[in-house]
Amino acid sequence: MAFSNAAKVLLWVVKWIFQLIPLKKNRIPEPWGLLVTLLTLGYGGDKLSKLEFLSEYYFYYGLFKFESKIYIFNPRLAQHAIYKLEKGAEHYLENSPLKNTFLGSSQKSPETRRAIASLFRRTSIEERAAIMMGDIQKMCEKFRGETNGVVNVTEWSLRMALDIVGHVLLELDFHGLEKKQEEMIRAMTTILHRCYALGEITPDGDEFREANTKFDDITHAVLEEALNIDDDIIQGKRLVKSLHDACGFNEAKDNMKLFLMAGTETTASTIPVVLYLLVKYPHLQDELRQEAEELLESVMADPTTPLPKIESFLSEVLRLYPIAPFISRQNYEPVTLGDIHLDQHTDVIIFTWGIHRSTHLWDRARDFLPFRFLNNIKTSGNMYIPFGAGSRVCIGQHLAWLELRLAIAMMLYQFRFEHAHETPELKFVVDWAHAVVHPDKDFLFRVVPTQNKNVEIR
Repeated sequence: MAFSNAAKVLLWVVKWIFQLIPLKKNRIPEPWGLLVTLLTLGYGGDKLSKLEFLSEYYFYYGLFKFESKIYIFNPRLAQHAIYKLEKGAEHYLENSPLKNTFLGSSQKSPETRRAIASLFRRTSIEERAAIMMGDIQKMCEKFRGETNGVVNVTEWSLRMALDIVGHVLLELDFHGLEKKQEEMIRAMTTILHRCYALGEITPDGDEFREANTKFDDITHAVLEEALNIDDDIIQGKRLVKSLHDACGFNEAKDNMKLFLMAGTETTASTIPVVLYLLVKYPHLQDELRQEAEELLESVMADPTTPLPKIESFLSEVLRLYPIAPFISRQNYEPVTLGDIHLDQHTDVIIFTWGIHRSTHLWDRARDFLPFRFLNNIKTSGNMYIPFGAGSRVCIGQHLAWLELRLAIAMMLYQFRFEHAHETPELKFVVDWAHAVVHPDKDFLFRVVPTQNKNVEIR
């Protein structure tokens, strides 16, 4: 620990000296020698913290090279890279079940996105808010059923998110909250957590292959079930049918894997972080609960009703702890970004984590300021991109945002969350293949019911 702290002090001294040196234009800087040694001593294997430091160190360049990849954290350059370069995920997803989805393949994404775009519009998602609130309320009822008052929020939010994906996107009842999808959940967590995030198993190992095969079989069965639903029962166009018509059974199955994994894992990673911060700052929790008590009835009647403090709080969570810490891009021919030339097949990372935490872009950048966004502050350029930007924005952003704001409002209305003996410290692991950060452990909290009246779903 002493060596680590000393190395970090020296890193900031070296940074101060380095930034006194005149800028060398038209070049991509790369750490070497003493800087690499100090990074290793200071941060060990914590690659995310190394990259965050390098974003500050090379701020005036706007980018740097590290481990053969170009990291961009200047908002203007990031904007150019997002729009001008192709998706780079297929390079990183060789063994992933998501390789053949529109996340991992630029060639397949245009027709697939067009086929389902209308179903992911904000208005389309908001029309299904009552269904979403029903699943959130079922999770809250499960909280009440925990005998010792200590709840594994990570597990229950994962099951809730799975049910929401089933109901809102696929017109299916997964009964995840009734623990009827344990094989699917086990397969997903084995692939995403144990393999890609924690590194406990490898993609070429038996456990991974078994989980991958199981998940493929389950998704195959789910798609067949969804396609056999009588269209006359469902009003409006269905996501599953649109996918199938656009790209056929196999590609529709692959993209369903994306909806199941991304639609559940991101929620199950974000809600525990949100509650950890509310437990850490109990006065903030009380203030947000007061807003929920005042406005929840209106929200239940109209889910578009603003929740100013809760929304500002969630925006700050996604700034300081963006669930997608980077965006992968690659160029298939030489290209120029600003005054920087990139050779063909350059791996480019738009480093959202560094942009969101830059002390040059944000006031008190490393501090958690829950009401930073309360007065609709304007951010310059693309310095706030938790869901990406422009035409390449995350297709599920409206689902994720509505789910988060409704879940937090409904949970705070019904419960007070407290630290338990089992509550871990907040530490992250990174799934570098799928560009997602996860808390490294499940989060358990003590849950105390409030005296508010029961929630009724209309």
